[in-house]
Amino acid sequence: MTRLNCAAVYSIFTALFFMPFLARAQVEIDIPAARQQAVQKIAVVPVQGDSAQEMDYIISSDLHKSGLFQPIAPNRLPGRPTEPSQIDYSAFAGIGANYVVLGRMLGGGQAQFVLSQVNNQNIVFNERISGGDKRAVAHRAADLILYYLTGKKGVFSTKIAFVLEQGGGTSRRYSLIVADIDGANRRTIASSNEPILSPAWSPDGSRIAYMTYANHHAQIMVTSASGGGGRVVVQSETTSSAPAWSPDGSQLAVALADKQGNTDIYLVSAGGGGKQRLTDHPAIDTEPVFSPDGGSIYFTSDRGGSPQIYRVSRSGGAAQRAVVGGKFSANASLSPDGKYMALTRQSGGGYQIGLYALHGGSFTALTNGRLDEGASFAPNGEFIIYGSREGGKRVLKMVNLKGEVVQTLSDSSGKLRDPAWSPK
Repeated sequence: MTRLNCAAVYSIFTALFFMPFLARAQVEIDIPAARQQAVQKIAVVPVQGDSAQEMDYIISSDLHKSGLFQPIAPNRLPGRPTEPSQIDYSAFAGIGANYVVLGRMLGGGQAQFVLSQVNNQNIVFNERISGGDKRAVAHRAADLILYYLTGKKGVFSTKIAFVLEQGGGTSRRYSLIVADIDGANRRTIASSNEPILSPAWSPDGSRIAYMTYANHHAQIMVTSASGGGGRVVVQSETTSSAPAWSPDGSQLAVALADKQGNTDIYLVSAGGGGKQRLTDHPAIDTEPVFSPDGGSIYFTSDRGGSPQIYRVSRSGGAAQRAVVGGKFSANASLSPDGKYMALTRQSGGGYQIGLYALHGGSFTALTNGRLDEGASFAPNGEFIIYGSREGGKRVLKMVNLKGEVVQTLSDSSGKLRDPAWSPK
């Protein structure tokens, strides 16, 4: 869903019918070099029992995304030890390694991983990881390494949802996709010849809400994140869009238009039925999102003459402007700790994503594209995924809070948009 200029915000619903469409080709991954040198160099030795030798790449790629580690290329490793007693610490110190990672597949979806510190030759951890295929085990290993060395919870085992548009004209097809954060293990959760927009994960990660059309009705659907059908929560003869879950999972905030075409923010039961109007203004109110404590809802409105972000209590009442500065601010996403808001802001003729400090009002740009939109925070607050345009293509980009683009997901035969990061 295009959300980046006044015209797009004003026609947020009707323009959906004219969007081109995403292909169902394999997602392509590009991981550029970090713009800043990472803090620690880490040597990930190829995992024993991994005949494809991809697990060490996955672990290294995950750690590189954090901006805190610089993995050492496999061809530079001074050896391939299989257990800690075989590590030549002086040799690894000679290539600048601060840490060495060893892994061994055990069968049954389990593996043993050892993390050693080079300078004092200490073992940081020696743990068994279980569950899932080799890719899942590798992601879990990267999460464990990040946690032990930084105290930060990893997100490499989480998922992303996004919309895939395919075809064009009368053969247009939309698909809701769930995948690993690196684009692998894609699963189609829903597909339709009508637009699918704005996926949003439930707080427990078990369900996804999204907007679509069926029989000329705008619908808010809720479906299982593993697939298997869904149910209509809201249906409107006018417009309904932009579902957002309450932190307790009991309600959805949605943008609904009345019979006069006036779009406001409503609360509805996540199980369907029951509707509470939160805003009542002749301007367009859309893109709601809950605060982490569930007490407030932030939304985009043009009530001040241009799209800006406002806040209203979950119980209703007067709305107040929440973001100061900028001629255009839209598409809010709250950090898990509630301290920051990722938003799209107009700058220099383009639209970029940045962080707005809710206490203090400072804004820090994170992207420099011409058309960046749809930011979604990772559950640890350390990454943001968003939609962008690159070389004439609609792609997804992941950025860490240093402003480093650490991964780009694209599709050679179509367009990707509306990313949403799972909560766990």
